[in-house]
Order: sequence, then C-alpha cells, then structure tokens
Amino acid sequence: MAMRLAPALASLTILAAIPAVHAPPAASAAELSAKRSADEDRKGKVFDLLDENDDGFISVAEFKNNQMLVFYILDRNKDLVLTVDETPIPADVFARIAGPKGTINSVEFLALVDDAFRQADANRDGMLDRQEFATLQRRLRE
Repeated sequence: MAMRLAPALASLTILAAIPAVHAPPAASAAELSAKRSADEDRKGKVFDLLDENDDGFISVAEFKNNQMLVFYILDRNKDLVLTVDETPIPADVFARIAGPKGTINSVEFLALVDDAFRQADANRDGMLDRQEFATLQRRLRE
C-alpha cells in the first residue's frame, strides 16, 4: 500500500501546482476541452490513489496517513522546512503563511493541511468525496 501512496502524493503535490486551465487566445474549444479533460483525469487518479479502501471517500485517517509524506516530497533539500520555491503555493500566499522567517516547518504544514481538509469537508462527515476533494485542491493552489 505504501508503494501505491507515494505516486499519489507526488501527484497531489503536482496537481496543486497546476494552474487553472485557461486557453490561450488562439486555442480552439476542442483544445480547451481536451486540457480540462486531462486535468480532471489526473485529479480522479489522485483521488483513487488516496482512497486506500476504495469506498469512494478519502477519510481523515487516509488523509493523515499521507501528510508527512507530502511534506517530505516537497522538502527537496531535506532541511525540514519548506521555502517558497519548494511549494506550489503562490509567493504572496506563502509569504503570509510563513511570516518573517520565510519558511514553513512540518508542524505548521500539518496544521495548514488539517485546516484545508476541515474546510473542504463541507458536510462535516470526516471524509472527502470527489467534489470536496476538488475544493481541497483549489484551496491548496490558492
């Protein structure tokens, strides 16, 4: 199962970094539709990988199992703090979170991710369905 989670978390991190799909002025409707379809496909695969028991939901336990792995994947230089260049978080948002020290440590990261999960869990059942997971991904990007 651990082998299954590592790609999922790497994908989650990558997905958080993917900007919203916007067509360049010359893009056709078909090209835009294909880009959106590919993005939705990736999101679905990440959801499926995080849903360890394949019940159609990501529980708090399934989510928490992966938080530190995501932190370690992001922490490329392994100094146990995240800098703006190690995250998909926009620089202005990162600066507000990190404060004057300019870094986010693992405890701060876990609190941020826990808060994002709670906010995304719209019906407060302790699990994320696909719609709530999509909300979480948007919050991670914003």
